[in-house]
Amino acid sequence: MIQFQDIDLKTFLTEYWQKKPLVIRNALPGFESPVSAEELAGLSLEEEVESRIVIQHGEQNYQLLKGPFDESTYAELPEQNWTLLIQGMDRLIPDVTDVLNDFDFLPRWRIDDIMISYATTGGNVGPHFDHYDVFLLQAAGKRRWQLTAQDCSEDNYIQGVDLRLMKTFKVEEDYVFEAGDILYLPPKWGHHGIALDDECMTYSVGYRTYRGQELWDSFGDHLSEMGAFKDLYIDPQWQENLNPGEVTDAAVDQAEKLLQTILQDRALLKTWFGRFATQLDQVAAQQLPEPLTEEETPSIEDFAGALMIENGLIKDPVCRFAYTETEDKPVLYINGAIWNDFGAQPDFLRKLANQSFLTQEDLSKIASNQGNLELLFDLWKLQYLTFIE
Repeated sequence: MIQFQDIDLKTFLTEYWQKKPLVIRNALPGFESPVSAEELAGLSLEEEVESRIVIQHGEQNYQLLKGPFDESTYAELPEQNWTLLIQGMDRLIPDVTDVLNDFDFLPRWRIDDIMISYATTGGNVGPHFDHYDVFLLQAAGKRRWQLTAQDCSEDNYIQGVDLRLMKTFKVEEDYVFEAGDILYLPPKWGHHGIALDDECMTYSVGYRTYRGQELWDSFGDHLSEMGAFKDLYIDPQWQENLNPGEVTDAAVDQAEKLLQTILQDRALLKTWFGRFATQLDQVAAQQLPEPLTEEETPSIEDFAGALMIENGLIKDPVCRFAYTETEDKPVLYINGAIWNDFGAQPDFLRKLANQSFLTQEDLSKIASNQGNLELLFDLWKLQYLTFIE
């Protein structure tokens, strides 16, 4: 876990999370990036990798290039003032995925992805604010971060630029970050990060943001899929001499009462939100592993034997696991679906959702249960779990 140094975890969660920024010096002592700038550039040449380059030509003059790139792109870049950004690095490089383990003091299902940026001296993506929480880990080199809480509104932007950048940016705080330092930012805090050398690399651990409209639409879809909420609207007691074109307050009250009945169904809300929290975005869905073919799939008995000699099982980094508690046992959710648990043991369901991998010791304790074994076999056939090499 990251080291908060001057405060404890409880203080961070109660006083800083989604409230105000925090500078965390030496949060990951001795951190070394598992990927180099050259490897990032190599990834940006690939079609399936989401990459961008931002070049600053003047004070408020920025150019955005979208990948995939080719080698000529890099040959034509200026010596300074440019930044390469690669999205979804935790889905591409296992050692980057492991970085997420340092942030398990927050729910894993809240994380969106890890973006990694490399910048030459002066490189930056302009002053801006985001609508989500983010931890900015300085992985290599130095970067100056300038912050502001002022003018973080949708109408404060530079026109004619492909990036949503703040036109007015009044610096309130100014820091220099070195490798291992972390800056935490809640939503709608203006920030401007400028590379101070040619070694600058920053990991952005971003968290999902949910707008009310998105939740409402998703809940409606869930009700439709579950065939739920077929209750009928009932009129209020109509008064004599009514206006035939008026929708009265009493009618609206009846509609409100009907909607409130479904929002009070706790079990239904939990199953909906479990699905919602684990659903994949379009890019991630396209990155799911190919399931084993019938020819590649051994018997469950052979699979059980392999569990006893392999090092363990690890989750595919694209997959999202979570669970909710019920009176009977946990309900498992994977990639937006309520998952068949095959009668697996409750503690195993929790372990499966909580841990990014299962060790040989874990497997030796749980695989003797038939339900546990069938669930593992199901997920392995889909390659949502794979053997640790």
